[in-house]
Amino acid sequence: MTSVPFSFVRSVEFWSWFRMAVCVLPVVLVVMGVYVDYTHTADRCSILTVSNDSLLVEYGEPVKVNCSIPSEPSSVYKLGWESQILPVQTDSETSLVWTSPNLTEWEVNGREMFCYLSVPNTEQCKRKVHLTLYKRPDSVNISSESSVWSEGQMMKLKCEIENVGPLQNLTVQWTRVDQNNITTVTEMPYGSFSTSGEERKNGNVTSTLTVSASRDEDDVQYQCAALLRLDQLQQPQVGSSEPLNITVRYKPIITQPSKGIPNSVIKGNKLVLNCSAHGNPSPQYSWSSPGNKNLTTSSIIISSVQSEDQGQYSCTAYNDEGSDSMNVTVNVLEHPHTTNLSSESSMWSEGQMMKLKCEIKNTGPVQNLTVQWTRVDQNKNRTVTEMPYRRFSISEKQKGSMDVTSTLTVLASHDEDGVQYQCAALLKLEQLQQPQVGSSEPLNITVRYKPIITQPSKGIPNSVIKGNKLVLNCSAHGNPSPQYSWSSPGNKNLTTSSIIISSVQSEDQGQYSCTAYNDEGSDSMNVTVNVLEHPHTTKLSSESSVWSEGQMMKLKCEIKNTGPVQNLTVQWTRVDQNKNRTVTEMPYRRFSISEKQKGSMDVTSTLTVSASRDEDGVQYQCAALLKLEQLQQPQVGSSEPLNITVRYKPTITQPSSGTISLTQGDQLVLNCSAHGNPSPQYSWNSPGNKNLTISSIFISSVQSEDQGQYICTAYNDEGSDSLTVVVNVAVEYKLIIIIIAVCAVVGVVLIIGFWYYRHTQNKWRNLASHRNNDNIALSDDIAGQS
Repeated sequence: MTSVPFSFVRSVEFWSWFRMAVCVLPVVLVVMGVYVDYTHTADRCSILTVSNDSLLVEYGEPVKVNCSIPSEPSSVYKLGWESQILPVQTDSETSLVWTSPNLTEWEVNGREMFCYLSVPNTEQCKRKVHLTLYKRPDSVNISSESSVWSEGQMMKLKCEIENVGPLQNLTVQWTRVDQNNITTVTEMPYGSFSTSGEERKNGNVTSTLTVSASRDEDDVQYQCAALLRLDQLQQPQVGSSEPLNITVRYKPIITQPSKGIPNSVIKGNKLVLNCSAHGNPSPQYSWSSPGNKNLTTSSIIISSVQSEDQGQYSCTAYNDEGSDSMNVTVNVLEHPHTTNLSSESSMWSEGQMMKLKCEIKNTGPVQNLTVQWTRVDQNKNRTVTEMPYRRFSISEKQKGSMDVTSTLTVLASHDEDGVQYQCAALLKLEQLQQPQVGSSEPLNITVRYKPIITQPSKGIPNSVIKGNKLVLNCSAHGNPSPQYSWSSPGNKNLTTSSIIISSVQSEDQGQYSCTAYNDEGSDSMNVTVNVLEHPHTTKLSSESSVWSEGQMMKLKCEIKNTGPVQNLTVQWTRVDQNKNRTVTEMPYRRFSISEKQKGSMDVTSTLTVSASRDEDGVQYQCAALLKLEQLQQPQVGSSEPLNITVRYKPTITQPSSGTISLTQGDQLVLNCSAHGNPSPQYSWNSPGNKNLTISSIFISSVQSEDQGQYICTAYNDEGSDSLTVVVNVAVEYKLIIIIIAVCAVVGVVLIIGFWYYRHTQNKWRNLASHRNNDNIALSDDIAGQS
């Protein structure tokens, strides 16, 4: 392969770059020239100003706009206005006014109009001015294809706007105002109506609005207006028609009578039926009534309604557009002559089904009748029951005035005794403000029933302390009023409602039975009376006066002469040396009883305690509690406190086991302390088999021979406890270290001195050798000279 010289490669690259520069340079120059020219032109044209760049001119009004430069250019120039009308220019003035005394040329709309400055060899400068010509309409008229509309027709309203412009900015606005002065606005923009001119110029306009003729359009007012939507025009409305009032003919619609008109009236009262309708033209009226009577008035008035006036009345309202009718049914009502309430028996017996009968004479219409039953109990609580039509019997036809009988069945119970019943006739008619048209006299009910005992109950004491007062009351409800009898322990019978015993004794304990009775039956209630006695003694003892740790010890609580034991609880209280209190209760069946369980007896309760050092110094106490609802204070006896003593072997608390490190000459103190009962004794075993019977060891200056194990033993009659402490004694090495340091320093000094000595000897030897050599050379020189 032939290699290319490096110089040749560099030459090729140079010419490639050169050709690229030649191609790009003209483009760069052109762009720079355009930019400079643009910048220069922009700066030069900035001196050209106009007095107003946007003008809105009304048709026929004068217009004037000024174009100016600050000073005359140094070369020839032209300052002028270019426009579709009245172009003008100057070559000697610095300002030029374009004006028209009365602008009427529509050609200015949508055409460019500008002021220019021309200087030879430069681009022309321009300032554009936007000129808009507009014209208010000569007239705005609204009309309808008919002066009177008929309901259901589709009617057209026409708005004619004469000579307005420019048409392209025109909007036709329709305004509707109803009888309630509610305004509705509809706008129709350019393109939605017909015109007679060009869009940029003036012309005539016709806009049509189609309306459905309904009664809602009657007496509505329409109006149309011309709006020119131009930016510079603050008030776009440039013309408006006169209002046009609409008249719509429509058939009547009856608004009265309605549901609120009476269709029921009491016989003999006044009846007024008014017929009212809306229509155009105003409607006329006719009535048809029972007996084929026809009237041509809007109202019917009957001063005293009779039965023959009952029936259907029909009102018709009419005009040329049509008619409307409304029917009213009139019911003539009669107040019932009598409303009577009775019972099949004047005296009821509990458990019977009794009937109350309500008789209503001469009332109607029965299809609107309701019989109302009212019950008021002894506490004035009111209960109302209503029986509508079809739940009572009727003696005649159902559409007129007739006799009605309603029956209410009641279960005779003691709750009904003293209750008051009443019945009433209600006519449920919308037109009657007060539906009650008749009411019976109240009927009082009496029910005979056997007694029910209300006292004694659960709240009566059934336990009483011996010697206290006992009162047992027996009370019952019944009709007739009940009598009472009591049976008591010892077969004593009493015929009073209460038993009073001023001082209760043990023989008064037992069951008491009360019986309440009358002619309807009887009721009984049993009361069990327990006579309670405070315990004569409550004693606490232990099987041993001194306990040893680990034993299971028993505490015995003896309670003499108490009861009833089924309500007895023995309470154990423990108070430790820190005054912390613990209570334990043992209910009935957890202690032994020496006699029968229902009377006063002796009780023994046992508490088993594990003898531990925590029990030493503890205080125990027991108490007798009678859990009875009638006793506010259940504790009825308590023992004296019993202090507990527990013997236990020692436990060493000081020192703690481990190793003590000392330096020869230091002080050593070892204290041995322990808890135990009886108080412990101490012995120490130290290095060298030394035995000491003291609690502490003190050595003012320890030596190496004091190093080793020290064993402390604490002991009493219950046992012992031991603890080992290891003592290490370190020897003093400070003097030895000093001696070694001095010896090291002396050795270093000797070594340095020896080295210096040898170095000096070698130096003198070398000097002597040089001198000898010099002497030999001198001798040789002398010998040669000889």
